[in-house]
Amino acid sequence: MAKVFNWQLGRQMDYPYAGNRPKRQFCMIMDTNKCIACQSCTIACKSTWTWGDGQEYMLWNNIETKPFGFYPTGWDVNILDRLGPQKWDGHTYAGQTIFEAAPAGERVLGWQPDQADWNHPNLGEDEPTGDAAETTHIPDTPHSMMWMFYLQRICNHCTYPACLAACPRQAIYKRQEDGIVLID
Repeated sequence: MAKVFNWQLGRQMDYPYAGNRPKRQFCMIMDTNKCIACQSCTIACKSTWTWGDGQEYMLWNNIETKPFGFYPTGWDVNILDRLGPQKWDGHTYAGQTIFEAAPAGERVLGWQPDQADWNHPNLGEDEPTGDAAETTHIPDTPHSMMWMFYLQRICNHCTYPACLAACPRQAIYKRQEDGIVLID
């Protein structure tokens, strides 16, 4: 693995490819006060960049109701649990990245949802809160005490994309002129 400087972590990290910074970096900003979680952006992005059988289940580009839920069923929390405690030494990340924590013979530390998770990918989201929970006879659980706002989980066109590093076919690449991550 190559050593690359990751400015977000404040240190060098292991990465399967040599560092190749683009000339410019694409950025996307979402106004979370206007989002109504219609999922139009999700469908548009997935239909543009994914077209093969099974790709509709890819774990990216969706809008979630937070803070309770996850998509699908805690994928991000499962990865963080596998990484262990997140350690920072001032402004430098001292824990392991998903590349550095990968098991022997693997390129990246991953997590695969159970088959049942795909049946209910938004379990715990959009459930009634407060007085609405009482009128619908939902038991007093952490679900009934939650509050909501919409959070977009879109492709962040990362400096060192995990998807690019994990792809066994090298079908994902970062475009040099603007830093956009594309799937061939």
